[in-house]
Amino acid sequence: MARQLEFFFDFASPFAYLAATQVGALSRRTGVELVLRPVLLGALFRRVGQVDVPIAAMSEVKRQYTLRDLGRWARWWGVPLVWPAAFPLRTVLPLRVFLGQPTLARMEAMFSASWGRGQDIGQPEVLAALGVGPAELAAAESAREALFVATAYAESVGVFGVPSFRVDGGEVIWGQDRLAMVERACRGERIEPG
Repeated sequence: MARQLEFFFDFASPFAYLAATQVGALSRRTGVELVLRPVLLGALFRRVGQVDVPIAAMSEVKRQYTLRDLGRWARWWGVPLVWPAAFPLRTVLPLRVFLGQPTLARMEAMFSASWGRGQDIGQPEVLAALGVGPAELAAAESAREALFVATAYAESVGVFGVPSFRVDGGEVIWGQDRLAMVERACRGERIEPG
């Protein structure tokens, strides 16, 4: 049976963006099938009792540290990080569009536009510039239930934030700074304590 790496994400998260810049290569290096799992983060947060925009609820010193740390990780991986002026991003439309064509290339393009260039991918004209046609935009409305199901699935397996990962249906691993652990798990190493 083929091994699988589930990647739970929402385009609203800069942490998920950073993970998205690395997860495709990680999958190729380890030979593990990558399964992309979009999540409507705001809905998930409400269901698990988290505030909608955690960075806005942090103390000033922690918020400033977190912003610097995001910049450190972007430099570490050699990727751009541009904070969108429209933050917090409204990602219902791009997530529904993604569900119509759930490919790694599309996910990477949407993340690159939002966090690599600071664009508001919640706007149809920005999605159009990424190759999303009028028919796809119109069809996105019918993906409402699929996004609800995807978010409910994430919650059911223990996801409480993004990025999150699961290797072969195992324990949830949360955070872009855990990618080394994710890679070891993909290579068959046991990383759970005990």
